Amino acid sequence: MPTITTEGIILKRINFGEADRVLTALTDRYGKISIIAKGVRRITSRRAGNIEVLNRVKMHLFKAKNYTLSEAESIETFPIIKENLTLSTTAFHILELIDRLVPDEQKNYQLYELTLATLHILEKNPRQIFIRGFEIKLLALLGFWSVDAVRDLDPRLKAILDNLEVSSWEQIERISLNEEQAGALERILRQYIEKILESNLKSVQVMRKIKSGDS
Repeated sequence: MPTITTEGIILKRINFGEADRVLTALTDRYGKISIIAKGVRRITSRRAGNIEVLNRVKMHLFKAKNYTLSEAESIETFPIIKENLTLSTTAFHILELIDRLVPDEQKNYQLYELTLATLHILEKNPRQIFIRGFEIKLLALLGFWSVDAVRDLDPRLKAILDNLEVSSWEQIERISLNEEQAGALERILRQYIEKILESNLKSVQVMRKIKSGDS
């Protein structure tokens, strides 16, 4: 049975059987994959803390019919994001988009770099313009994005969307939005993504509940 080593970001996990979990991870070498983590729900398991959702992990895997976790070592755990409800919900939005839009086992190192860079930015400067930038860049990278598909688009908003697709993070940081423009961009991209998915985004619903609780 061949053994492989890769690093990945844990997107989600579900319980399986009495003591196992099935992980979904975006990896640097193999794209989005499902991994069986045997025995990690046992109290004696040393791997459980390393494979929390959002962790960036170095993983040693057995590859046969399925990927099976042998060992896992945390590289980054993003504590600032996890300790803040709004930030963690925003991060969940990023992970949900990847999980639902990205096909399984399709190698895409650019996507891995984009996701990791966005999480690093989110820890330091959690402006919504960076989340819109991630959404656009993700859609473009996967071949889903066309600004011309957005009807009745204000020219100023079109220019911003175009900039978000091609600009660096440093250039995106210099983009200034008023509240009306920020809200319009969020609505445009949410509707665009949900049309592709043909369903609502769970993370958006959670964020609405948080906002209504704060008001």
